[in-house]
Amino acid sequence: MKVNINWAEAGKRRARVVGAGMTGLCAAAMLGERGWRVEVLEAADGAGGLLRPVPFHGVACDRGSHRVHAEAYAWLRDAAGVRWVSRPRRGMMVLGGRHVPYPLAPWSFARGVGARATVEMAAGFLLRPGMLAAFRRWESARPADGADEGFEAFVRGRAGTRAYEAFYRPYAEKVWGVPPAELSRSVAKQRVSTAAPLRGWTAARRPQSFLYPAGGMAALLDALVRRAAQAGVEVRYGARFTAADVDPRVPTLFTGGLGALTGQVGLEHRGLHLVFLALDTARVSAVDTWYLPGTEWTMGRVSEVGNFGTERRGRARAVLCVEVPQGRGDPARVPHVDDVTAQLRRAGILPARCRVLDHHHVWVDGVYPLHRRGWRRELASALEHAAGLGVLPLGRQGLFLHCNLDHCARMARAAVEHLDGGGDARGWLALVPGFLDARVRD
Repeated sequence: MKVNINWAEAGKRRARVVGAGMTGLCAAAMLGERGWRVEVLEAADGAGGLLRPVPFHGVACDRGSHRVHAEAYAWLRDAAGVRWVSRPRRGMMVLGGRHVPYPLAPWSFARGVGARATVEMAAGFLLRPGMLAAFRRWESARPADGADEGFEAFVRGRAGTRAYEAFYRPYAEKVWGVPPAELSRSVAKQRVSTAAPLRGWTAARRPQSFLYPAGGMAALLDALVRRAAQAGVEVRYGARFTAADVDPRVPTLFTGGLGALTGQVGLEHRGLHLVFLALDTARVSAVDTWYLPGTEWTMGRVSEVGNFGTERRGRARAVLCVEVPQGRGDPARVPHVDDVTAQLRRAGILPARCRVLDHHHVWVDGVYPLHRRGWRRELASALEHAAGLGVLPLGRQGLFLHCNLDHCARMARAAVEHLDGGGDARGWLALVPGFLDARVRD
């Protein structure tokens, strides 16, 4: 006989959080502040997940280019316990062999792809009935029957073949390493839409800026750990969690990979190589992040660590963080520093006068969820299995998402409010679809 348990009473307001990354720490701190007795289980030897810094040449480097946007969830901006600084957005994209400011404006995109490609794309909008209207509905479009026509068909039908071949196809192949026709339309709607060059044709232009913690993302991590500790949260490191560890008397918020909980292997991820370079100059340029969508480059983004925040300036050595997506490559094949350096020089990012003094490699697993066509069916099956165990999955890994930091904090808040109101795993399952359309802001 199935027994409905009021967890808040039966567990004496005890809860377990699996994972001490962004989502797990937020959830643990929020629960603790509501009077719950919280235990956090973290498989690694320290907290942070993707927020965990990489020490290199005296700098706590971020794992890639992280930023918080002005429209971020207020709890993250106002209540996380860090001092935020506003920084002007100084991105640059290498497009068509040219450097064009990013986020892209229509004129810079046209300059990057060239006059002929621009004319062909414009003609596509003008000559194909309904194409411009379809492009404007890029993010809101939903097929009536729920069918997933796939990334390639979705983009070709809204941006045209020329734009697809010039930007979207190489970007998708580089990051996910599969034919774009196999990818879900959600890749375009959630991950690629805000990075898309044609977005500038329909979006109003305004000055771009972002928020960043003084002291780096390491400062945000420290603040979250401190806040959880002040709320009485106990964190156990080196503690792995499996389905066998589920205690039906204690609610579990699970932010780890669903495969570890359900045994399903259909939900794949792609990882990311990070190559940190220490240079013989204090600064390379004013650009905070370079974007390289073309397949002629193995790297996807390059960020100059010192150009984020304010407290990293004045250092003797500039540090670049080079992000090389796994794509279809072997994770064990580490990018060679000479090849990385040569590409940086060829792209015009690293001047000839700058020498690389030292380098460091970090492999980051599970960064990009591989949303193949039909991935939502696989996810629904895994979530149903988790609900049967009485577990509430959430966060990037738990819900198979690629999302921003504020999305993680918002999910944590929703799960805590659900739990604190007497909700159970089955009830949480009904709330999950509201998070699956999170639109990534780059």
